[in-house]
Amino acid sequence: MSVITVKRTVMRRTPYRRSLVLRSFRGLTRSYFASEKSWEFAVEALLFAIIAGISAWPIFAAADAVSALLK
Repeated sequence: MSVITVKRTVMRRTPYRRSLVLRSFRGLTRSYFASEKSWEFAVEALLFAIIAGISAWPIFAAADAVSALLK
């Protein structure tokens, strides 16, 4: 019978180095998404207006039907 031994190496980062890695990643994402925010907002606003218009149409149709029923 043979024994298998598994050793793992754990690399510990100091809080200072970890902070630099996070800062550089945040800086990278901020610079990348800076130009994307305006397009993203415009697309989301357009989609919101379309969904709001589609969902408001049955409400106006129901109000028109109720007013026709009461006349």
